[in-house]
Amino acid sequence: MENNGYSLESKKISNKLPTIGVIFILIIIIGFLTMERPKHVYRLTTDEMLSKTMAHDYIIRFDKFFDIYYNHDSLYRFIDLRSAHDYQIGHLPGAINIPLAKILDDEYKEIVNQDKKINVFYYSDQCGACGPWMILTQLGYKNNYVLAGGYDYVTEHIINEYSPMLGDYSAEKAKYNFKEVINSTAGGSSAASSEVSAPVPVIKKKPKQEEEGGC
Repeated sequence: MENNGYSLESKKISNKLPTIGVIFILIIIIGFLTMERPKHVYRLTTDEMLSKTMAHDYIIRFDKFFDIYYNHDSLYRFIDLRSAHDYQIGHLPGAINIPLAKILDDEYKEIVNQDKKINVFYYSDQCGACGPWMILTQLGYKNNYVLAGGYDYVTEHIINEYSPMLGDYSAEKAKYNFKEVINSTAGGSSAASSEVSAPVPVIKKKPKQEEEGGC
């Protein structure tokens, strides 16, 4: 009798197993279908991203920045990745402020992923803009570049110091007061112009004898 009872119970369990298995599979399928998919998916492989990074063609260098800035090139658009506080203190003309932590927010997607403008990211330094550029590039976003040097560098060494007439990044400041020079020569009063100062004698120094040894 005990064996018969055990066999009946075993048959009942065996009959239920297929049903339990089907239910388990259905739960898994429903879980996959209802599972929230990742919001951001990388489009580039590691090798592709490394190749883009090593090419360094995503950098807007100083000569190009100078052309954009002083020629007011409307094709380019500056994106300020610093805090709203730093942006209020000072920023490049026409720059859009997108704080670093919000670069992937939906409200800015149409700005950082489009084909109408060329975005130039900048932070206080260059490295601060490289990270966001790498993430957006891996996501497949287009037309994003990085400003060489960063905001602090170009402000100090290009915008505040560079003179377009010199053709050099280190500006040359006037060493003389030209107004006083003109007044003290032909442009000054007649009395001043009539006075002729005696020439200063030139004293020639005897050449020193070369010492033996040394380099």
